Parts: sequence; structure tokens; C-alpha cells
Amino acid sequence: MQTENKQHNINVEPFMQKINAYKFNFMNNSITGRLIEKNGDFISVEMKSGSIIVAHIDSLVSIWNIRTKKEAV
Repeated sequence: MQTENKQHNINVEPFMQKINAYKFNFMNNSITGRLIEKNGDFISVEMKSGSIIVAHIDSLVSIWNIRTKKEAV
């Protein structure tokens, strides 16, 4: 049985400079952080701690916006 390699193109432009959730194929859990840069085939994500993760775009499984909840008055 052959395994099919599927390549997905993820448009990261709408997520730039925003807090997002990310799922990478090299991590067990998803993470959150600000997408600060896309440089060629690499993206840079700044964590709340100030650490920066640089990963190849092909390792990104999914990305989604985090919306802040507004407090009730």
C-alpha cells in the first residue's frame, strides 16, 4: 500500500502580527503566539515568554486565530 504525500499551501498573511494558535507536526500539543515574520519557507512565532520559534512552513499542520473574549459589564 502506497502512502500519499499531500502538500497543503497555508496562506499566513492574514495571521501576521496577530496572536494565533499553531499545530506543528513536531509538537504533541498546539501552542499560541504572535506570528512575527515569514521569510521564504520559514515562519517565526514569538511566544508570550519572549522566546521565538522558527519553523519550516511545511511543518505547520494548522493555524487559527485566537479571539479575545470581552468582559461583561
